[in-house]
Amino acid sequence: MDFIGEKCVACGEIFKDGDDIVVCPECGSPHHRACYKAQNKCANSVLHGTDESWHSSAETAQEEAAAEKKFIICSACHFPNSVDAESCVRCGADLTSEGADGEDAETEAPFGVPRPYLGFNPDEDMGGSPLRDVADFVRTNTIYYIPIFKRMKDTGRSISFNLISFVFPPVYFANRRMWFWAMLSLIVTVLLSMPLAVSYLIADGLGNSYSIFPAEIIQKIYDNRHVLSALVDVCNVADMLMRVIFCLFGNKLYFRFVLKSLRRLRAHSEGELRREEIFAAGGVRILNSLLVVVMSLALTFVSMYGTYLLLRAIL
Repeated sequence: MDFIGEKCVACGEIFKDGDDIVVCPECGSPHHRACYKAQNKCANSVLHGTDESWHSSAETAQEEAAAEKKFIICSACHFPNSVDAESCVRCGADLTSEGADGEDAETEAPFGVPRPYLGFNPDEDMGGSPLRDVADFVRTNTIYYIPIFKRMKDTGRSISFNLISFVFPPVYFANRRMWFWAMLSLIVTVLLSMPLAVSYLIADGLGNSYSIFPAEIIQKIYDNRHVLSALVDVCNVADMLMRVIFCLFGNKLYFRFVLKSLRRLRAHSEGELRREEIFAAGGVRILNSLLVVVMSLALTFVSMYGTYLLLRAIL
């Protein structure tokens, strides 16, 4: 090992070319031969009997730099990993390559959107579109969607679990711009909730002169309340079945929507499909969620009024 530029652990002077240098056989500390003879022992004996050894200035600088850098940002999924990790604990991407970023590294791709390929091959065909385009279209929460989409493509399985599409399917589909499924689930949800809403209004209208239903209609429905109760049970079961279906197949529907949207974009693009086109067409739109909530309230009002007219005509 070349000790030129290092310091003698005994006198602290920097070694120069031509200096007579000896190295402690136990800890590897370098000395001037004269310094070692003068002390008749290693000046760094505090290291003896331990697992530590002398480090060069370059090694010391690297250790100090590693101590200052508290973690390494994975360039694939942007998860912070410890400095001694060789692969990302979240996505498995290689952290030893040039793509691994430090704590203060740039974590966003152009247009402010991450490039979350999660250690997968970005050029892999996902069903007519490369994984890179699929990830760019999804944009948000790719750490959840991309592994699911890849598993669906590799295994052919369509079932996965999506809690949001179970709780409120119209909001989930609208937020992801899937307007066909958003409107279908919204209409079905509102219609299936009508019997229960009518039962509440009828119960509230008994003895209440301010009910929206006339007293004679309330009384006739109350007299046949067993029919309404059975209808409520059927609609509740149907609503739960619909939610379970969307919960299990919502991700598959979204995967198909992504691939179909990319094919449509590619068919209408002039030349190669640009990333900014994918970004503009994909992602989520929170405003869509608010819009579908307003539409739900409006449709509920229209349905209740239609139910009122129907009951008047029948009863």
